[in-house]
Amino acid sequence: MRKLARTSCAAACGAWLWVGALAQIPDQYPKPLIHTATDHPAAHVLLLSVDGLHAVDLANWVAGHPKSALAELTKRGVTYTNAHTPAAYPVAGLVSLVTGGTPISTGIVGDDGYDRELGPPEPSCEQHGVTLRLDGTLDTIDANGATGLDSLKYPRDAEHGCTPVPPHALVRVNTMFEVVHTKIGPTAWIGESATATDMLRGPSGLGIDDSCGVEHVKRAEPGVKGAQDADEVRVTSVLHWIDAKDCSGGLDFQVPALFGMSFASVAVAQATQGMGYVDAAGTPSAGLAKSLAYVDEAIGKMIALLKKKELYDSTWIVVTAPYGQSPMDQRRVQRIALDQVLAAAESVKGARVAHLSGGDSAMIWLSDAAKTNAVVKALGDQAAALGIQDIYSGARLALTLDSPAKDSRMPDILLQPALGVLWGNTYSSALAGYGGLSDEDTHVALLVSGAQLTGRADPTCVPTTQVAPLLLRALGMEKFDLDALHREHTPALPGIF
Repeated sequence: MRKLARTSCAAACGAWLWVGALAQIPDQYPKPLIHTATDHPAAHVLLLSVDGLHAVDLANWVAGHPKSALAELTKRGVTYTNAHTPAAYPVAGLVSLVTGGTPISTGIVGDDGYDRELGPPEPSCEQHGVTLRLDGTLDTIDANGATGLDSLKYPRDAEHGCTPVPPHALVRVNTMFEVVHTKIGPTAWIGESATATDMLRGPSGLGIDDSCGVEHVKRAEPGVKGAQDADEVRVTSVLHWIDAKDCSGGLDFQVPALFGMSFASVAVAQATQGMGYVDAAGTPSAGLAKSLAYVDEAIGKMIALLKKKELYDSTWIVVTAPYGQSPMDQRRVQRIALDQVLAAAESVKGARVAHLSGGDSAMIWLSDAAKTNAVVKALGDQAAALGIQDIYSGARLALTLDSPAKDSRMPDILLQPALGVLWGNTYSSALAGYGGLSDEDTHVALLVSGAQLTGRADPTCVPTTQVAPLLLRALGMEKFDLDALHREHTPALPGIF
């Protein structure tokens, strides 16, 4: 198979293939800021995760809206124009963002993964192998729209008394929320699902001090309008925290040291028929532009309240994304049934697929790893018909992921499609998907804004795993409080400390 066509930077630090950032050093960095327990630049950090927000989306928006909220943050911040997520999924990308670790440390390779050692949610624990659904499947919603988790759906751990394993216990390293909760506190977060919020609590389950359990709300309307309604609930919670209330607004609460939310409406607009982008250059449609405007206005409300409460100068605001989506060019969309990939893999005598995930990449877990080479050959023989551009397995895959022979979470085979190919339901009308290794999937927005920072762009190629080490320093802590850094040695984002 020919090598995956990507930019040189993305090949170095994008998606799971990142092995270290390429340093394109700006002409001159400013004098480093001090970061000690008693002298550090931020008292609060507000993290805003905007699903699907590409670097080009942020650049185009600020250029076209110089008086917008995002433009204001840019003028007192650092925009990392060449940032890439190591796991282009809503939850897996967010977990990497808050842990400082790629999937080799976190154990979270995607939102639809698999574990060969854990068992399905039944009390006998006689079976091994279970799908890890991190897409909200584990969520429950009551009559009032409040969300929780259904423990009856948890995978089971046979090695520890067949105990149920909640989402936060699937994360193998701590999160920056856990560190801040332990050393400073309090913390707060509201995400798109109870599953996602629980994972940010980290292995201890204690990393989030306040979250209302309203990640999902009853949507009066589907699609972008429904996603925006849900975003608005989350925005209201953030405003309550800034106002020193709990997320419901009903109780007094200390303004969190670390808090934030996820926006979903931009990603929904990117994938909705009649919206998306109008060209390959990333020009948004009218519908997508409205979603971007909504996010900007919501951020503007947060800025205004921070100023009113005299917290703006002591609060750092980070705007980024856990993933991008592709293709931007709607003419490239090609839907291929995931069942065709499954059939090709199982055409090998004796081969059985234990789990197969789709999207704009595919991961395959085989019941018998000894069949890997034969399955790779079968897939390669049908690559053109299946839309496969590249295949990663064996030693090649183990260069940047743990070997599946040593790690029960790792796939045996990773497939990258040609740009625009979406594996899944051929009846879907989605214009884009996530999870792939292309530049459009991984090249995300990253803006760090604070009173001590001057408006500048930094072209250094950086993975989003460098955000967590930076934010701990901003709050006066050390980056090696993060477990993942002891394995991956992730540096903080450059040019600030």
